[in-house]
Amino acid sequence: MSVKRNKNLYIYTMLILSCLVTIVEVMLNLKGEVISLSAETTWGLIFLFLSIQWVNCDADRENFSKPFDFGFLVYIFWPIALPWYLISTRGIEGLLVYLGFIAVWLLPWISGLIAFAYFT
Repeated sequence: MSVKRNKNLYIYTMLILSCLVTIVEVMLNLKGEVISLSAETTWGLIFLFLSIQWVNCDADRENFSKPFDFGFLVYIFWPIALPWYLISTRGIEGLLVYLGFIAVWLLPWISGLIAFAYFT
């Protein structure tokens, strides 16, 4: 039960932070300013950390046979390891989950771009 709760906590945290960064990005772009590089980098690192923690919790829940240093491998090879894990545990539905992760990660940037392009 606690593994499921932790897994959901990581997802909810990612979604809430993505929404908060989106709001900041849109507000800044409406003023004609851009978000700082350090803020973008921080968002990317937080997203990466939360997604890796989610994968570790999900692997425990799915009784997935994790290789040695699974968390480190996911960290280093995130663009390859995350889709591989999702497809191996969920089949073709894993690709949709991966696209959902990418959408949450890119939501602030895309929203800021739309706000800048259409409203300034």
